[in-house]
Amino acid sequence: MKKGMLIVATCLIALNGYSQDWGWGDAGGSSSSGGGSGRTSSSGSSSTGSAGGTSGAGAGAAASGSSTPTLAVPTIGTHYDDPPAFHRETPFTTNDGRPGIDDAVVVPYPFLREADLKFRRRIWRRIDCRQKMNRSFTWPKNPVTQIIYEAATKGLVRAYHTDSLNRIKTPEECYKEGSKLVVTQIQNWRNPEDNEDLVDTAYYDIFKWDKIVRFEIMEDWLFDYKHGELRPRIIAIAPMYEEKFPNGQTYELPLFWIKMDDLRPTLAKSEVFNRYNDVMRISWDDLFNHYRLFDSYIVKTTDWDDRYLNMRTEFQQDGLATLLEAENIKNDLFIFEHDLWEF
Repeated sequence: MKKGMLIVATCLIALNGYSQDWGWGDAGGSSSSGGGSGRTSSSGSSSTGSAGGTSGAGAGAAASGSSTPTLAVPTIGTHYDDPPAFHRETPFTTNDGRPGIDDAVVVPYPFLREADLKFRRRIWRRIDCRQKMNRSFTWPKNPVTQIIYEAATKGLVRAYHTDSLNRIKTPEECYKEGSKLVVTQIQNWRNPEDNEDLVDTAYYDIFKWDKIVRFEIMEDWLFDYKHGELRPRIIAIAPMYEEKFPNGQTYELPLFWIKMDDLRPTLAKSEVFNRYNDVMRISWDDLFNHYRLFDSYIVKTTDWDDRYLNMRTEFQQDGLATLLEAENIKNDLFIFEHDLWEF
């Protein structure tokens, strides 16, 4: 009997050493760690289950109409001191030492003294990205709509509520702007067999940069006595979105306003499509502030009531008259510059 027990013990010891030699012990450890990961997964699934229960309760509450869902906004913060991000197409040629778009810097405006400024007029313009001349605004490789929107929603530049540029808008507020609460009907989850049993539910439609189709720019036309020329200078830019009011009318409102001087370092490092030559890619800073390769129409000018043209009494419900008035404002600037040199 004792010999039999000794033989069994010897065999168990040998098997234990054999399993350790061939990694069975590691497998056992993996199984143990797998068991640990299984416990973690179990806790994770339990937490997920609780989260699912919470979301289900929220859905039920929303369905019953007892509460309204809230828009979850991530904490973004400000990154004003971060270097500008590159927005360019990956080059496929060898760099021969010439400066590229990564080395681009902002070309400053000509020095202007206040004593030399003899004339100034502020104008607001709308840029429609769907027009043929503005197709480069939605260039799939580097759309300026994404550059400007992410610059504000990621806290890379300061955004403002209005064109007065005196009240800062946080990145979180810019992220929420344009999002809409959508109320619709879905099948009652308590009664899945009845397709006609519908309940109300609500969710937020998050605004995305690809929904931007118009921009509004605020610019000053300046006559410099020193240089003797009438030149525009863009002060701020704002992407637009449509908002439908309870009276049934739809208005275009700005998501936020950004100073052009704050945005220029980022635009200078961002390529834009050149329809004439693929080798020479200009930057968005060149397109806006130097070449002005965009089509636009005037919607507002400085006036005592500070209203848009389509909000004035004589131009309401008459889009053609509004466009003709915008052309008159542009023609007045042309005549003013022409008369400066007419003797």
